[in-house]
Amino acid sequence: MKALLLIGGFGTRLRPFTLTTPKALLPVVNKPFILYQLSLLKKYGIEEVILGVGYKGYEFKKIQSIAKSLGLRAYLSFEKKPLGTAGGIRNAYKFLKGKEPFFVFNGDVLADFNLEAILDFHKGKNAYVTIGVVEVENPSAYGVLVVDENRKIEKFIEKPKEPVSNLINAGVYVFQPEVLEEIPPGKEVSVERETFPQILEKGKEMYAFLHTGYWLDVGTTDKFMKANFDVLNGKIKLAYEPKDENIEKGENTTISEDVKVDGKLITGKNCIVGNGVVIKGNVIAGDGCHIKDGAVIQNAIIFENVVIGENSEISNSVIGKEVIIGENCRIRNSFIADKSLLLPFTKMEG
Repeated sequence: MKALLLIGGFGTRLRPFTLTTPKALLPVVNKPFILYQLSLLKKYGIEEVILGVGYKGYEFKKIQSIAKSLGLRAYLSFEKKPLGTAGGIRNAYKFLKGKEPFFVFNGDVLADFNLEAILDFHKGKNAYVTIGVVEVENPSAYGVLVVDENRKIEKFIEKPKEPVSNLINAGVYVFQPEVLEEIPPGKEVSVERETFPQILEKGKEMYAFLHTGYWLDVGTTDKFMKANFDVLNGKIKLAYEPKDENIEKGENTTISEDVKVDGKLITGKNCIVGNGVVIKGNVIAGDGCHIKDGAVIQNAIIFENVVIGENSEISNSVIGKEVIIGENCRIRNSFIADKSLLLPFTKMEG
């Protein structure tokens, strides 16, 4: 069984962090986001993975190494220009053609899909395409699917003003290989807005599989924070196994004895947490971070090689890699780009 991960987008809603790092490699509890998707594939015995890449495609050779460490075979399908979701699928034609169905995943979804159940559903319905769906309370911000009593898809409606359905696309699909022929090569095409409606118009059967487990579209900075904290708190268990301790420290990390933790602190390797530091809520610090004396950190994600000055306060924020924050700074509700320098006594509130 093969799977295609569509991870070639620009990740504009996750800027400033995706200006320097593809979203698939952004850290979720100090592990690359893509590792959670690859771990799901490994769990269900999918051994061959195609990575649909474009933006910063050279970075994705790192993912091949991650996949190899899990025992997966990973191949890169490069887009020379943006091709959209359907165009990215067609671009991987040489890897996906054949007689067997294959999985496709959107690259910004964190979920514990039951891939075995989805595939069994697809085969049982003799479907041309199966789309994983989830129910949401407010579907007006999404495109929705209308299905019959057998979960056969009847139509797609883009961002309805009236709630005709609460089912939205969850970003996982099973395709019969013939679907590849439905997509014109070398063109930018949307699978959601163009290919799927065209398949329906031709009378080919598409079905919706309802996913009832954990699901999150990690497409914005706020949702990125939520993904980190949800994983930390065990709401989804894939590449990270939550522990009972309120402090988890990496190798060669030094944490002063008088550090106060009212919540949970996770650090990477080679970190220093100074005297009198106060941790509130959930705090995740990457490799090589130095949190100096008297700092107060609350509900924050700190990328690798960050220095936080003495007596500085950070809350509800994400700090990019290699950032230097001077002493006595106040950072609240902010997203700080990689390699930023914040001089002492800086105050920022998003």
